[in-house]
Amino acid sequence: MKMLQQLVCGALFLATLVQGTIFERPCRTDVAVVQDFQVDQYLGLWYDLEHYEASFSQNTDCITAEYSRYANGSIRVFNSAVRLTDGLLYAVDGLALLSYPEAEVLEAKLNVSFYGAPNDQSNYWILDTDYENYAIVWSCKPIGEKRSFENYGLLSRTPALPEDEELREKIEMLKEQNGIIDDELIITEHFAEGCNNKGNGLL
Repeated sequence: MKMLQQLVCGALFLATLVQGTIFERPCRTDVAVVQDFQVDQYLGLWYDLEHYEASFSQNTDCITAEYSRYANGSIRVFNSAVRLTDGLLYAVDGLALLSYPEAEVLEAKLNVSFYGAPNDQSNYWILDTDYENYAIVWSCKPIGEKRSFENYGLLSRTPALPEDEELREKIEMLKEQNGIIDDELIITEHFAEGCNNKGNGLL
């Protein structure tokens, strides 16, 4: 029973990591991503600050993602979050591969998967990052001709963005340019009780 509970909770947590919202609009075709992507500079710990979230996602905060190298050179994705209703820590390992590794100019597009799922979708696009402070992540999957399922996340190297007005204005401009809708955003809390110790137990 405990194993089944862990599997179910893990699957539910995965839903919160693959944040997304269905829109009554087709996927954009003019979205630009980071060029000459520096993979090793992107590795390390990132804090989720805001994201699109599906209706079935859990009530979680303290969401982080840590990227590192496996021995074979592929990228490990370790996501964790705390469910504030009971303080439980959810964590899951994933795999990220460059979507187009042979491209002459390396684009910041990754295929990310969890639980051994097929790693064949370019579903993690980095629209912009300075590698040291922030990253804007997005992707879109068509649902027919006129609907789409979009993922979006604003990541930071710290639990809150630096007090830099120019940086904040740049992020807002990029969100507007790429059709990110503020009304659909979930804000992640990193200062709530339970964040510092990352919960009372691991599932």
